[in-house]
Amino acid sequence: MVSLQNFSMSPSPGDVTICEQQGRICSLPNTEVDVAKCIPAGVMARYPEINIARELFQTPSSNILHSDSGRNLMMPVNESFLKHVTRKFFEEGFSAALEAATVSPNALVKTSAKYILYLINVGNNMRYFLRPHLRDQTLASVGKFSETKDWMRSPIRCIRWHPHCFKLAVAASDDSIRVYTDEPTTVPVLKTGLQKGITSMAWRPFTAGLLAVGCQSGVLLWSLEPNSHITRPLSQATHLKSPNHSPVTSVDWSPNGCLLVTASINDSDIVIWDVDQNRSTPLRRMGAPCTQVKWSPDGCRLFSATMGSVFRVWNANKWTPERWTVGVGTIQSLAWSPCGSQMVFVTTEEPCLYALHFIEEQVFSNTSTPKQALPVADLSKTTVGEVEVGGRPQQVVWCPSGEHLAVSFRDTSVISIFSTSISKHNFNISPSCFLNGLPGEYPTYMCFQPRYRKVERATSVLTIGWSSGRIQYFPFL
Repeated sequence: MVSLQNFSMSPSPGDVTICEQQGRICSLPNTEVDVAKCIPAGVMARYPEINIARELFQTPSSNILHSDSGRNLMMPVNESFLKHVTRKFFEEGFSAALEAATVSPNALVKTSAKYILYLINVGNNMRYFLRPHLRDQTLASVGKFSETKDWMRSPIRCIRWHPHCFKLAVAASDDSIRVYTDEPTTVPVLKTGLQKGITSMAWRPFTAGLLAVGCQSGVLLWSLEPNSHITRPLSQATHLKSPNHSPVTSVDWSPNGCLLVTASINDSDIVIWDVDQNRSTPLRRMGAPCTQVKWSPDGCRLFSATMGSVFRVWNANKWTPERWTVGVGTIQSLAWSPCGSQMVFVTTEEPCLYALHFIEEQVFSNTSTPKQALPVADLSKTTVGEVEVGGRPQQVVWCPSGEHLAVSFRDTSVISIFSTSISKHNFNISPSCFLNGLPGEYPTYMCFQPRYRKVERATSVLTIGWSSGRIQYFPFL
């Protein structure tokens, strides 16, 4: 098992890593950061310069997700008791209206409201006893199970590359999505009233511009015209919603683009959507609600994590699950190898990288040999050089070539890069390098750009969203 102490090169304080070229790390002092000086000319010329914090009209601290921010701007007015209760009902729901009715001057109304509210509380307590995970369904709970570091305050909520063309979607903290291409003059902005608390995005394969967005209200499907020069699309998004299946915390398309799978922290089932037929099928399971879903690149398997220690790997042909458990905590992040034979994951409590090996459907067969996930990398917090690295992992991503694996952390700001190689029966992992940002920055979200025919000379490009709102492209040349 490799360790962060095995890295031959230590991160230098004050330096910003720019790229890897022929196995050597290129970095510059943060006062002289200029991508063009270090990366060969033409390699990153098409990539747009993005800083979400500069583009937002509001600062992250004035996030519109705070429910009271709008009311604080209103002047108090005198209103009748009936009008006050009615307003509470439409703004905050039935329970809030009953709370307001408990101070009624009418004794009958006051007593009735208190009695009904008592019965509702008893019912809720029974419901929470049977399903304790439903106690906390706030946005803070959404952030707790998100792969995005500091989801509530981060200017960047999610980043997603299109699998077949140069198109990058960036979800911001103001609930808007900006779509960047190699033509920086046109940047479509996707925003609607239903799009609150964006958690995940996924481009539909083999389509020019169909984007699925998981958010507080369910799933939104945006259709972008490939040749449109309108910055704000005229058509509204299609809203997909299933009973008790919101907020949606994870969305992913099958590799052939036929099915969309979604997970919600309010639902123990994952839902399979046939968007073209306008049909949805829940995969029903008892237990804790689901948090993440992710297809294997070959489409044969589907991973689903829960708010508890259980996670499942589904056979996508028979829709039969293999049930697994982690020793401590829950699944924090996972990544499939490009061939689909390996899966790596990290948990919320252990500073360790685990690997699962799949070959010839053995994970779904009953054998006498016990199946287990193997620890392949020790990510414990340590000091390398003058910089603290490692700790509890936040996110793990695997490049499309299967050569590089990136891990970010909750407690430290340095990204660890591992070199990987995969054969039919072996998985090898070795230390590669560390990635630094600007002083005071930490990575909030990262992903690799998919490989397609028009991609530049770089074998892989790691796209990093930093806490400052800046997006960096780190190529492996």
